[in-house]
Amino acid sequence: MRDQPLVVKTRKDQATQQRELPIVRRVLVACLLTTLWLVPLLSVNAWISARVSSQHDAARATVPAQTSGPSWTSSTTRTAASFFFTTPSATDSHVDPAFQAYYATHLGPSQLGQPITAALPIHQGLVQFFVAGALLLPAAHTASSSAGDFSQQLIDDGVRDDASGIVRLPLLHALLTAGSTLPLGDDDSGLTYIDLRTASRAEAMLPDPDVANAATMLRAEANQPVFVMEGQRAGHAVGHTIPPVIWSYLQRQDVLPDGWQTDLGLPLTEALPATVARADGLHRLLVQAFGREVLIADLDTIDATGAPVITRQPTGTDYLHTLGVPTIALSNGNQLWALSDVAVVASPASASELIHIGENFPLTSAGETRWAAGALWYHVRWSMPHSTGDGWIAATATSVTAPGAEAVAWASFDVLSPQLATFLASQGENAAAVVYDVTRSRYYGYHPDSQFIMASSAKVPIMLALLTMTEDQQREPNDNEMYLLTTMIENSDNGSAQTLFDEIGGAPALASLMQRVGVPDMVPNGDAWGWSTISPYAMARLLALLHNGKILTAQDRGIALDLMQNIESDQRTGAGDTAPPGATVAMKDGWVPAPDGLWAMNTSGIVTVGNETYIVTVFTQHENSLDDGWAITRRVCGDVAKLLA
Repeated sequence: MRDQPLVVKTRKDQATQQRELPIVRRVLVACLLTTLWLVPLLSVNAWISARVSSQHDAARATVPAQTSGPSWTSSTTRTAASFFFTTPSATDSHVDPAFQAYYATHLGPSQLGQPITAALPIHQGLVQFFVAGALLLPAAHTASSSAGDFSQQLIDDGVRDDASGIVRLPLLHALLTAGSTLPLGDDDSGLTYIDLRTASRAEAMLPDPDVANAATMLRAEANQPVFVMEGQRAGHAVGHTIPPVIWSYLQRQDVLPDGWQTDLGLPLTEALPATVARADGLHRLLVQAFGREVLIADLDTIDATGAPVITRQPTGTDYLHTLGVPTIALSNGNQLWALSDVAVVASPASASELIHIGENFPLTSAGETRWAAGALWYHVRWSMPHSTGDGWIAATATSVTAPGAEAVAWASFDVLSPQLATFLASQGENAAAVVYDVTRSRYYGYHPDSQFIMASSAKVPIMLALLTMTEDQQREPNDNEMYLLTTMIENSDNGSAQTLFDEIGGAPALASLMQRVGVPDMVPNGDAWGWSTISPYAMARLLALLHNGKILTAQDRGIALDLMQNIESDQRTGAGDTAPPGATVAMKDGWVPAPDGLWAMNTSGIVTVGNETYIVTVFTQHENSLDDGWAITRRVCGDVAKLLA
């Protein structure tokens, strides 16, 4: 057999050619029997006929020939599934940030399916496995290889994305070489990767079918297989045929956006028939291997368009079960970041939860990995200004890819202090708090999104709305407005607040401001601004924008912060009277008896001492007395001051 350009041909193309192939009569008989089995099965798909006719004409194309025989053709290895792992739930699986753009632009959900591992650091780069494949971001400089690494041939055979450098690995090649005994299509299909390996050998290629017998069904006009010439044998064209039901699928750009030859590769085998038993009866399958994927057509399950459902063999899952994961290259001191809310536990798969962290929270590898309960676990450390800790975290909840420069980290209060977290938990839903460690870009929260009455804290957004209005009018606040701002903030004068509330346009103006600055979680009350509600996170976020210069001009930010730093002494409970000595505090409190006769009290402030800055917001409700609310805010703010300053 010698290589030459491969030609995709239809029966219409082949009708004009007459060649003698006496040496392949036996193969043609097998081909005829297979086709006679397929034709009645495919009669349910007669709607394809007209589409296939036009697609056949479009299929007259030369495709690149293979330059060498597949690496697996000489293999006789048989490998049973021996590696146990548990596929994570959809909520616990995450496309790593390193692969998110590729996954989105290459139809990842349909091409690759759900992630089934974290993005694993290996000697050759960063690899993440999906149900139907794996993506590799090669390392700039590959470290010394180990027994568990991918073969270089597997990487070279992958499809490289020029924009990102990401390689989609052809895991099918490794499964064929290993001779995986896992079933194809269904457990009782009777087909394994060993059958595909046998069917992919050069001697299994079929001759151009139209030379055998002019009366054969292969020459039928309707539902004709498409012949793909992949070389020559004894001077005659040989290749593989693609059944119409699969050929029609190959033309769909919604599932194969880069074209079937790029996304799947050329056919490696004929379509192998199988019958499986399912809950609703027997299902007839066609299983066909291509250069990088295995397609499975279920002739007895129809999609919304009336076509048989075609799925991909889960080569990513099969690879892991058969060959396991590559050697993990995670060293002591490597940085990790959490991808979502997750607990760090005392030992792998343990129910003993030490801390609870959220998206982007930084961790450091302790250099140890372990498999437990079918999942990979990392031994990690975390650090705070005055403490450190260590524990174990599920690898699927982490990434070694650093978040963007503007990203902030989240964690529960138990990271700051288990004792403070226990105290807050004892308050139930009557208290909520958020701390933003500005210095380290970390948020800590307890009920961060719960809504609470603002009382006089509403005067802060009223002030910001007034200053935004004057900026829009291209003027500075006049003397009267400055007097009202001063008495509203420094002395918490309600009359001044009402005058400015009316001037800015009331509740709609406050809502507009919050939407404008990207903090919509405030519900202004048009009848009584003090009854407006907000979440602790929204209040902390608003103060963070003010502190970081994301809202107002520098001059107006200076006005706002100066007013909040000069609150009269009897208005400084919580964030103010617990601040470290020498700290600068820009703050505002609020308290009011609620309609139920119980007290709502809150405090919010920006605290700076030395090189440390943090923002703290504490809200309480349903308290029997104002003193009870003050006690809660003082406890939280005081502990935070000791922990972060």
